Amino acid sequence: MKVLKLAATIGLSVLCSSAAFAAAVCPNFGVATGCTTIITVDASGTLTAGPGPSPSPTYDGSEDQVVGFYNNSLASISSITLNGGAGNPIFEFDGDGIDVAPYNAPGNSSDTSGYGGPDSFFTGIAADLTSGTVNFVTPIAPGGFTYFSLEEPFNANAPITGGVGGATPEPSTLVLLGTGALGLATTVRRKLKV
Repeated sequence: MKVLKLAATIGLSVLCSSAAFAAAVCPNFGVATGCTTIITVDASGTLTAGPGPSPSPTYDGSEDQVVGFYNNSLASISSITLNGGAGNPIFEFDGDGIDVAPYNAPGNSSDTSGYGGPDSFFTGIAADLTSGTVNFVTPIAPGGFTYFSLEEPFNANAPITGGVGGATPEPSTLVLLGTGALGLATTVRRKLKV
């Protein structure tokens, strides 16, 4: 019975966090009404990208996209690597990012591109501008979200791929892991004494 209660509690917390994320994570800029692309990291640390609530038009009415990022994992995330694929230069910044007029999202001092939004900046951009790293000034905690912008609209035929870098377990996760290890050690010790 306790197992069923625990499973129900976990299920309810997942539903609540999903419902909270259903609210728009991207503000409205230009023509778009929210995120062009949503990137999510799940509990296993897998990164997925898909269309956001505003897949078309883009925020500048041309090629720029607002990207919402949601951390649905158990660790804080300080960076993600993204790849737009051949011929999709998502890091080809041309100076009209969301941090500059007329969009004027709150910028941050680490972002020199004008595309970083309130918490992001970019490093390790490849020569062909199709891949790079998005760094978060403040690591995104489990259940947290942020946004930034990239070039090129969402393309279902050539979706963005990537991976997670800089995942740091939360203190509560470490406590849970330590408690489990202690319990296992106690059980093994008791078995050896018998």
